[in-house]
Amino acid sequence: MKLFNIHVITCNSVRDFNSKFKKRMILHTILESVKITFLVAITAFFVLEYIAPLTQKSLRTCFPAGIEEFLSVTRFSDSSVKEVLHLANMIGFITENQLSEAKMLGYAALISHASQKNGVDPLEIIAIIMAESNFKEDCINKETGDYGLGQINWEYWGKDFGLMPHQLLDPSINIFLTCHVYKFFGKDFSKYHRGNGIQSKAYLVNVKSILSTLNAFVERNKENIS
Repeated sequence: MKLFNIHVITCNSVRDFNSKFKKRMILHTILESVKITFLVAITAFFVLEYIAPLTQKSLRTCFPAGIEEFLSVTRFSDSSVKEVLHLANMIGFITENQLSEAKMLGYAALISHASQKNGVDPLEIIAIIMAESNFKEDCINKETGDYGLGQINWEYWGKDFGLMPHQLLDPSINIFLTCHVYKFFGKDFSKYHRGNGIQSKAYLVNVKSILSTLNAFVERNKENIS
């Protein structure tokens, strides 16, 4: 295991050594400052781009306590920022980087928070969304009345939450309901897809295959880090 990085600084005198050492320390300080600034910028981006707008009156909807609490979040801890970056990497991997960086980070932030609130595995939520819509937030199945990332059915879910069909296309609302519905059906992929009706074996195989790929990605990253 490599514990320290040793840099050899060539110099001709003590004064030369001190000068070069100070330059390296200044460069190190700048790099660390850039890292911190980057994390702060990401946090601010999540708040301003995805969370704060949802608390405004423009939604014109009286949300139940669960969704209202979810949409009222305005802060992210350091650990949650790392979790978001981790999930964003997995979304990029599973979608073959077809999404913009902003969308990957935004979806990751929402999935991280919504899965935590509902007590579900964020990897399983990513697998569901990939199987349902391929991460296309404007996806609509007119025959079944399913909307958005997690293909939430308006008749059975959106309507009961006092939502209009088009509001289910909002990633924040849709991802919260995806986690809520998945938890409601006992974290059963088949029931999430078909309710209590006939199970779809093809869907079950597909979503489990996606989840297996995500888990393999996580394990590979662990090996690279170690």
